[in-house]
Amino acid sequence: MAAITFVLGALAVSLTSSGGLNGLGSALINMISLVLLATIWGAIPSFVFGGLVLAVIQRIAWRGPPVAIVYLISGVVAAGLYVLAGLWIAGLSTGAAMFFAPWATPDLWPNNGREAWGMVASLLLAGAGAGLIYSAFAKRG
Repeated sequence: MAAITFVLGALAVSLTSSGGLNGLGSALINMISLVLLATIWGAIPSFVFGGLVLAVIQRIAWRGPPVAIVYLISGVVAAGLYVLAGLWIAGLSTGAAMFFAPWATPDLWPNNGREAWGMVASLLLAGAGAGLIYSAFAKRG
């Protein structure tokens, strides 16, 4: 979800800045390959951090099942924990970051890190989306 959000945002920015559809085909191919790569790379951290936050939610005493906003916030928290862990691991070892959080490698954080902050925002939005999706499944039981 984060890769889709990031690529769609980058595509929208490139379309508005260039004023045309130049390179749309290559952008779509890049998006598809990035989504496949992010799905493979993101599955384990998603289960680990999402499961951790879900366990905390289930431990808290509610007056009924949690509402959608709780899952949305929890998804953002889980994604935020992943971002912090990814940046911490990248600070320790670039090689380890390539396996855990390839977006956190130092070469993506040049002077202003605009692309990297876009990826972080995409990760947080994806966490929110995942929380809402999980909320829909949780309602069904």
